[in-house]
Order: sequence, then C-alpha cells, then structure tokens
Amino acid sequence: MAAEGIGQPVRRKEDFRFITGNGHYTDDIARARQTYAYFLRSPHAHARIKSIDTSAAEAAPGVVAVFTGKHVADDGLGGLICGWTVTSKDGTPMKAGAHPVLAFDTVRYVGDHVAMVVAETLADARAAAELIDVDYEALPAAVALSTCQDEKTAQVHTEAPRNTCFEWELGNKAETEAAFAKADRVVKLDLTNNRLIPNAMEPRAAIGEYDKGSGIYTLHTTSQNPHVARLVLSAFVGVAPEHKLRVVAPDVGGGFGSKIFIYAEETACVWAAAKVGRPIKWTGDRSEAFLSDAHGRDHLSHAELAL
Repeated sequence: MAAEGIGQPVRRKEDFRFITGNGHYTDDIARARQTYAYFLRSPHAHARIKSIDTSAAEAAPGVVAVFTGKHVADDGLGGLICGWTVTSKDGTPMKAGAHPVLAFDTVRYVGDHVAMVVAETLADARAAAELIDVDYEALPAAVALSTCQDEKTAQVHTEAPRNTCFEWELGNKAETEAAFAKADRVVKLDLTNNRLIPNAMEPRAAIGEYDKGSGIYTLHTTSQNPHVARLVLSAFVGVAPEHKLRVVAPDVGGGFGSKIFIYAEETACVWAAAKVGRPIKWTGDRSEAFLSDAHGRDHLSHAELAL
C-alpha cells in the first residue's frame, strides 16, 4: 500500500474564497477618517523643476494637504534604494543616483513623482492636482539602451558617468582570451530581450496609518515581501524605527517580482499619515502602473562562443 499522499494529486484549498469574491486585498480595506492620495507625475523624461506652486491646489475643495519634494527633504526622509548592490570589476561600488520619494529639483523619467495631494475623496485629490503649477526646464533625455553610454547622450545621474551603474565580470579573463585566440571558430550573436511592463490583476495599493498615542506607523500594501519592506522603510528611508513600524500584506493579486520593490507611493502614504493625522489610501490605476511599476528586462546582449 502506497504511503498516504505519495503519488496522489494534491487538491488546492485556497481558491474557493477568491473565486467567490471573498478575497481580502489592500483596496478592500477602509479605515476610519480615511483620506485619499493622488500623485502628480512628470510628463518629461528629464527636466529641471524650476518652481512648484501648490497654493491653488491647497485651497481646492476637499484638500487636506499637498506635499512636494521639499517637504520630504526638510523631514530628512531618505530615498528609495536599489534592491541589490554590486561591486564593479575594478573594486569600486556601484554608482547609483538618488531616487527621492518625491522629486526635489529634477525629474528623471516620465511618471516621476512630483507632488502628492491628500484629499477627502480621490476625485477631490485628482482635481486639485491639476491646479498645481510646475515650471519645468526640459533637459535632453537618454531614451535608448543602445546609445545610453555614448558620450553625446544625456547624463541622467551625475553620479553615474556614461549612464553606467557598474561594470561586472565573472571568470578568468586571461584564460578566456587565450581560448578564443586558439579557437577554430568563433560564433557571435546579438540578442535583444525587450523591455516589459508588469500588469498584475491587482494594481499596487497602499494605506498608511499613524497612531499618535503609541507612535506606531502601519502600512497595508500589496507587497510580496513585507518583512523586507519594513526593514527598508525603517533602516534606509527612515520613516520610523523598525519596532514602531508595521507592514501588513493581505491577499496579493499577482506580483511576478514587481511587488518586491519599495515604491514611492506606499512610502509617501505611511510617512504623510503622521503629517495629516489621518489614514491615507492610494490605489494605482493601469496608466500609473505602466509609468511607475518597476519594468523588467530591456537587455542588449552580445555573446561569443569559442569552438
């Protein structure tokens, strides 16, 4: 007689509540006195922010607060970090530029976060954001991976010359070159692995809360890795000490790696909740996801094989 379970199909147990509409996602959560956030985003791939006038937005109906990069900088909040650091082949650390939660003086991609409007309703927040007057000085942009390292291509981050974050190698360079030198044939191939945009069934979302009595921040968010999210928001961004920060990930409707990252929206929501003294909710739409969710791939590879 076969051991129990061995060789037998294992029935899934988790599906019933999802297919009957009883899942519990971040957007299903509603907190008392909840407000709504909307992010004004850059229409430019690269531009200098000469000035931002938020006075009309602040006076608009239903608006609770408007935050810009200056508020973030004045509060000493750190920027978003790279998930993994790499040392270049010459031993120097990778050259990653700053990625502030809200752009301070420069925007570096279409969709970059310029301001956050917090209002009584999402409609109020969206309408007020249209009243923000941003004076941009458009700058040349780097738009193609194939030319981004050219000397004439625009520099996105001054910290990374030739738009190069790091140069990395693996293996024995001398032995490899010797093998190629004596090969009967060398086959070469250029490959393009195209850029892709994640498109999970559930868009990214966040609810930030602050309890004044205990000093505890709580973030409900669509995260694939809430423990790392808490660590990064505490140790690197500086939202709050780790023992004063809770990150809760309820049901997550797809992620595929794109919901591992720490994004500006959830960071801003949990940080600003203490500023306004009320919970702040944000749910991204498809257009926002295409602009601001972490893209993947976009590789240009040149491969050579010595035979």
